[in-house]
Amino acid sequence: MSRLPLTDEQKAASTSRECRLFIEANPGSGKTTVAAERYGILRFDGTHGEARAITAVSFTRSATGELNRRIRGRWGTKATGWPHGVITIDTLVCDILHHLLRSGLIHWLGDHATLQVLDDWRGHSGYRWLLPGNNYRRAATLDANARLTSIGRPVTAAGFGFGNKQTFHDHLALGRCTHDDVRAVLTAALRKPDLKEAVTAFLASAVAHMVVDEVFDANGLDLALVTLACDADICVTLVGDPWQALYGFRGAKPDLVPKVMTQQNFVLLPLSHSFRFQSEAMKALSEALRNSAPVTVAPDGDHDVALASTWGALWNGPDHILPLSFGRTTNQNDAAAIVLLDHLVHSQFSERAIFLPEALILLGLDLDTYRAQGPTLLGGVVETLASGTHDAAARALHQLRGAVKNLGAPRRPRAGSGDNEQRQVDRLDALASRLRSNRPLVPGMTIHQAKGREWDKVGVRLSATEVGHLADGLDPEVETNRALYVALTRARYGVTALS
Repeated sequence: MSRLPLTDEQKAASTSRECRLFIEANPGSGKTTVAAERYGILRFDGTHGEARAITAVSFTRSATGELNRRIRGRWGTKATGWPHGVITIDTLVCDILHHLLRSGLIHWLGDHATLQVLDDWRGHSGYRWLLPGNNYRRAATLDANARLTSIGRPVTAAGFGFGNKQTFHDHLALGRCTHDDVRAVLTAALRKPDLKEAVTAFLASAVAHMVVDEVFDANGLDLALVTLACDADICVTLVGDPWQALYGFRGAKPDLVPKVMTQQNFVLLPLSHSFRFQSEAMKALSEALRNSAPVTVAPDGDHDVALASTWGALWNGPDHILPLSFGRTTNQNDAAAIVLLDHLVHSQFSERAIFLPEALILLGLDLDTYRAQGPTLLGGVVETLASGTHDAAARALHQLRGAVKNLGAPRRPRAGSGDNEQRQVDRLDALASRLRSNRPLVPGMTIHQAKGREWDKVGVRLSATEVGHLADGLDPEVETNRALYVALTRARYGVTALS
């Protein structure tokens, strides 16, 4: 592929010889293009040899896949041939832990040196919904002899987990764990000076230059690894935008990133010109938001997508908005509703419902079977919803449970208690109103799901509090303000407030 035309800023960032470089990328400024260009230049400039890797790291599989596609398209498949490549931060963490296991520096239950790492424990015996109170959630760690064990932490927020130590250890003893368990064990390892030194030596032997995409999504462990890479004299390029740091709820520590950059003497190069904004109105809006100037958003108007801070705000909005999820699934009835929603959003937008994989695991459904038989078995449920009768949602819920069983679930989801059952009926009622809408449906998603994407025209559901934040000027130190910034910078031509 021929070299893409680059701006002066992009050329400077791509070709910089700085060993510690931070590329601050505004929305639509070609961040991924520059990351791919810089990766290829580092890969083929001949100064690093072939023994140590040029490694690009990102925080989600989708972002990793996109960067890998760009690199291979620009530089060819050899660019990502072993030992070089584009990986998720979770893959890097797993590689480090496996090194410690194979070296005999830490010891797993059952003496496993290779682990089966799962996304989560759903579907495994003993993994259940834990409520605050007298419950404890088991967390993997290391004992004083660097052997795997676990501790019980008080449950402060309801969520899934293992409450029983023996059950948790039985699973671990099979050489099975989740990415969260791997992270917990590596965090414990880095508290031990000898293991921290071993990790630093491993990184020094394996990596020549590390490109970290979306660095403001990094948590404490991620940033500790960046620091260790610097301590190992590995060159590091950080790419990101402090205005687009949204993942505090996942443990991201954007406030620590500037401290790391100062301590390690990173050089800043900006990507300030945006290729996204195609109208003067969007250019002006983006500049005002970034300057923390007061902003008002015009009400209503055409839009290709609807964004909001929460799924509930989308479901409570206009009935032409079809959100891509109801939120996280906590039981089989929630999961069944997600499966039905997925059938609808896929037929409407060729998108998949958010949290579908979790829903399939909760229901015990095979993905291939669902995709093959779902349209037929769920079609009748949709017809009932669209009928418009007063009891359509209740009848559709009964049908849905039967359809889930026919799709291969081990058992039919049971009806819930009064309030829980009404919640499912209300959800299907909301779906029914979308099926009867006299306006073309548009997808709805939370701001977190929209990060990194763009559309011609965007509608945003704003609460009174959010309108007030915009009127006062956004503060980049406040995550909810940063979320508003992301929402209002997804559009190429215009953004409107949805009533």
